[in-house]
Amino acid sequence: MNRSTKTRYVIFQILVEIFKKNRNFERVFGEKIAEDNFNQDEISFINNVCLNTMRRNVHCKKILNKFIKKKLKTNELILLSSAITQIVYLNIKPYAVVNETVNVSKKINVFPGFINAILKNIVKNINDVKKTKINLKDFPNWFIDEIKKTKNIDHSLFIETFYKQPSLHLVFKSEKNLNDFKEINIKSSSKSAFVETQKKIIDVDNFNKGEWWVQDFSSMAPLAINNKIKNYKILDMCAAPGGKAFQVLTDNDVTLNDINKKKISQLKENLSRLGFNPKIKNLNALDIDEKNIYDIVLVDSPCSSIGTIRKHPEILFRSKKPNFKNLNSIQRNLLQKSSKMVKNKGKIIYMVCSFFHSESVKIVENFLEKNRNFSIKKYSIDKNLLNISNLISKEGYFLTIPTKYKDNYIDGFFSVELIRND
Repeated sequence: MNRSTKTRYVIFQILVEIFKKNRNFERVFGEKIAEDNFNQDEISFINNVCLNTMRRNVHCKKILNKFIKKKLKTNELILLSSAITQIVYLNIKPYAVVNETVNVSKKINVFPGFINAILKNIVKNINDVKKTKINLKDFPNWFIDEIKKTKNIDHSLFIETFYKQPSLHLVFKSEKNLNDFKEINIKSSSKSAFVETQKKIIDVDNFNKGEWWVQDFSSMAPLAINNKIKNYKILDMCAAPGGKAFQVLTDNDVTLNDINKKKISQLKENLSRLGFNPKIKNLNALDIDEKNIYDIVLVDSPCSSIGTIRKHPEILFRSKKPNFKNLNSIQRNLLQKSSKMVKNKGKIIYMVCSFFHSESVKIVENFLEKNRNFSIKKYSIDKNLLNISNLISKEGYFLTIPTKYKDNYIDGFFSVELIRND
């Protein structure tokens, strides 16, 4: 097998593993790359094709439906989707893609004549194929059901941008650190910026000095709004990899907790680079001792992560939908647990990297019905700090789908402040 065929075979293996076993892309990618002696260009190619095949999954299925009337088998669907992505969306020379895809088909027992005929027909009609547009009905049924429950969401805006490459956003320890930063950037606040670079993260200016960390704008915004969080006792119940905690560590007494040991290890590496040394616990958040009372409890709950679709396109690519029943149960339980550890006039800040109603507003409404001593503290906007009034609902929530901010792509996110009034 030549190197070009080998890279495409590995791409196929990675995508099949994610689709069939509903696994995380980064983990599968790391495992497969380690099995062969690929050079950096090959690794970059594999990564690029895999990510874009998943991002363009909905588009590829619609294209295939125009050329094929029968229901495709999994191997056929994935192999053809990868090829279409390369030809239509990555502008790789069609003859090379067709030849190498046919070679892979022989190895995986897919009829090569069928693959060859379909791809050549697509190439023949490439101008029309490139005009393919998708709409809501082209998405998986579970996604359609969830997004229809979600109010005040512009479906069309999501459809126009969900497949775009995510923007790199950095948050700095101080205004000075940002002002001294040498990479080309667009400031998103006095201590954060979007950065355009082709460098690896570890090669970006001042990485080793620990002056900044990677954190999406949407994830940063809710705590950045609260720029007066100082001298408080804070618990971060689900802290890893640490972004929200890093925002409040400098001026507060913060305890970090996470249930996942691997994530704790990553969190400790991040803390070491940044020069922070807080208290760290490795507990199921529901088992944290309720004798400890805090001024603020951060609940960055596990969720479907649909808001991070650009970074994790496997969410819409996998064969199985997220387990919403289980996720909603965890979200409700974490929020209820946090209510027992926050003092009177203290705050819970509930967050999810999702915009689905069932993981955001519904969870909060359910909590408030059962806990009459809590109420929403509406986010107030300081336009000099963050100009995000369009991301705050009339109820006082922070809520956004994956969208644009200052011509950069930001994640979908939800956050609300709940204040205790005993």
